[in-house]
Amino acid sequence: MKILISEENFIHNINFLKKKYDRDILPVIKANGYGHDLKLIVSLLLKYKINQCVVARLSEALEILNSLSIPKDFKILILESISEENFKYILDYPQILSTANSIGDILKLLENKIPTTQIQIKIDLGFGRNGITTDEIPLLKEIISKENTKFSGIFSHLFSVPYKKGIELINIFENILNTLGKDRFSMIHLQNSLGISNYGTIPFTTHLRPGMFIYGFYEDGAYEKNLKKVFSLKGNVTAIKNIKNIDYLAYTPKEKLKTTSENIGFVKIGYGDGFLKSNEGSFVKIKDKFYKILLITMDNTFIEVDENINIGDEVEIYFDFDVTKKHLKINICEFLPILSSRIPRILGKN
Repeated sequence: MKILISEENFIHNINFLKKKYDRDILPVIKANGYGHDLKLIVSLLLKYKINQCVVARLSEALEILNSLSIPKDFKILILESISEENFKYILDYPQILSTANSIGDILKLLENKIPTTQIQIKIDLGFGRNGITTDEIPLLKEIISKENTKFSGIFSHLFSVPYKKGIELINIFENILNTLGKDRFSMIHLQNSLGISNYGTIPFTTHLRPGMFIYGFYEDGAYEKNLKKVFSLKGNVTAIKNIKNIDYLAYTPKEKLKTTSENIGFVKIGYGDGFLKSNEGSFVKIKDKFYKILLITMDNTFIEVDENINIGDEVEIYFDFDVTKKHLKINICEFLPILSSRIPRILGKN
């Protein structure tokens, strides 16, 4: 099995978003690049001189910095708060941008002489996750007014709210920005993929912060027809067995398989690879025809095949994200990132 990552489609998506919305792109590459491979995605960003990205955790940033040659002007925004004991990494790596998710965070960062050029401030507009609350803005203004330099950025998150409520939140954020001083921040960003889809270009922002969109997929409510799928999961039929005269297939009694097919094809992927057992009953694509998944074990998937299928034939799994979402009853963001490192990610054509 292998996951093919389309370089052409990936850079198309970023360039398309940048051109359509006239904003710089701050790509979100957390959770192993949404399952696409963190280091491979960063290598593409470097190749195309896209000099910034977003991760969730310090460990993700350190994986990038310790495994790739990252120039000092490449910036990695870490969304989660960094503990004081790990501030040494911010000082050691000018590429790291830390997030102040609370008044306590920003005070500790400044007390420890973290440069403001490595600090971004998150505002909580009511999402209830991270960020400085709106009633703390006077205190925040007092704190940052003492600094004589720009901060790296300020941002928030437009979560899933009705459109009119979203407009209210955008206006609240703009008022906060004006209170603090827009010229105090190099980056201003609000919109993930859903926010881009719902609100287009917000005049006072400098960047868009898409995750799903750069990989060419969508969740409910977020849609952009001109994006292209970056990911494809492909393997081969490694064996074909006739089960007419056997009692078991792997650990499962034959009578429990609920199949009338006598020929079963083997594919080297299983739940040990993060391919969920709940994919049983869904379909793979071989030679532009669909074949049912009968059984999934830790290391293998067994599919019903016919006389047209031969050993070595290419098998495409997750060929249609909408079909997979409907079968699994979970979002794309839930089943892509869990695909394990046992499946190599390589550049190729979808």
